[in-house]
Amino acid sequence: MWVKICGLTNLTDAHFAAAAGADALGFIFVRSSPRYLPHHSPDWHEWLPTLNRVRVAVVHQPDELPTQWQLFDALQWVVPHDTLPEPSMLRWLPELPLWIALRLPPQTTVADALSILHCWARHAERFILDTYHPTQLGGTGIVHDWQRAAALCSVAPKPTMLAGGLTLANVAEAVRQVLPAGVDVSSGVESTVGRKDPDKVRAFVHAAKTALGGHDG
Repeated sequence: MWVKICGLTNLTDAHFAAAAGADALGFIFVRSSPRYLPHHSPDWHEWLPTLNRVRVAVVHQPDELPTQWQLFDALQWVVPHDTLPEPSMLRWLPELPLWIALRLPPQTTVADALSILHCWARHAERFILDTYHPTQLGGTGIVHDWQRAAALCSVAPKPTMLAGGLTLANVAEAVRQVLPAGVDVSSGVESTVGRKDPDKVRAFVHAAKTALGGHDG
């Protein structure tokens, strides 16, 4: 099971997330986020290349794209749930694999959600299903509808990951129920906002990777 640790704000946390077996490391450039990387680590561009994992920049608006975007392996774009790709809105995208993070409101049906995924599939390398919140773009710590997520993951046109409210206590069951292409966690492995707990990270990665009877090597 593929695991992404998101909302990393410093080199120490990033190093132990990688050592714990995380496959991807997420760094947030959404200015409204308490995990906004440049606020915590203004020198991030100096240490980021030392991380031998998939490095993901997370943005919401085009002007949040870091000028050093070439240091990343993928761009995660948090788009409004009702946004469909138009040529004019895609011109700013850099030459990086694009991950589309969607926060689908509870009333969105599987059919409607699948239609949205198909519209984005031409442009996206993968999708991330996160919890809808009217004022937060992620890191809510709130679980969403796993039954709907499972239905989407089984037929999505691109690999689809699960995010939203995942913790050590529920990630194994989430993996078994949803069968996603991977899991994405931020607040669920923190000691305080913006700081990861090494024990929680290690336990989360292990639980996710062994949930289907595999190993975490």
